[in-house]
Amino acid sequence: MKSLISKFLVILGFLILFGLIFSYEFRIALAVMVERIFFPLSALKFFEVVLIMSILTGFYSNLIQKYTVNHIRLKEIQKKISEYQKEYMDAVKKKNQFKLKQLESKKEEMKMLQSELMSMQFKPMSYTFIVSIPIWAWLWEKAYLSYQNVKFGVTVELFRLDNSLFYVTTPFWGTIHVNEMVTIFPWWLLWYLICSIMFGQLMKKLMKVGV
Repeated sequence: MKSLISKFLVILGFLILFGLIFSYEFRIALAVMVERIFFPLSALKFFEVVLIMSILTGFYSNLIQKYTVNHIRLKEIQKKISEYQKEYMDAVKKKNQFKLKQLESKKEEMKMLQSELMSMQFKPMSYTFIVSIPIWAWLWEKAYLSYQNVKFGVTVELFRLDNSLFYVTTPFWGTIHVNEMVTIFPWWLLWYLICSIMFGQLMKKLMKVGV
């Protein structure tokens, strides 16, 4: 039963990801669903909302990692694969045919270990998608639709938007709308990535993930 639920959640996670990529209607539906949950945050500055969401994602992604991955087994597999690859490259470099034949006999074992490793990495990632993707859709649509309203006068009725909350004063670009492009990202997405990485690492240490 546990295995069946796990497989269902993995499939659900990737279905949500594909829906986000290929269906605008699905993305809007996810965003509206999250809006109904987090509507009290609509009174905050958008960069503050992004900060809160990055802390939330850092927490639950590490929580999932902590309780769905056997980190002892993970490190053991990574070590075996790394040692095998190192030995193989060394044998190729030295043209040691005897060693290559020995290593060839372990190839199937290595393939099985790589498959197990991939499965261990995919599972928490797909679980994370179930929560993260709706939040991304919500942030993306709110920032985008506010920008469309400001720049082109497009009327938005799906969300509670106070356009003044979507401006931020930055060190290098002055006061800008959060959806304006900075390097190759909208500013809010760059801010989200920075905060997610920072708080993700902090949560990892506090929760002792991988220890």
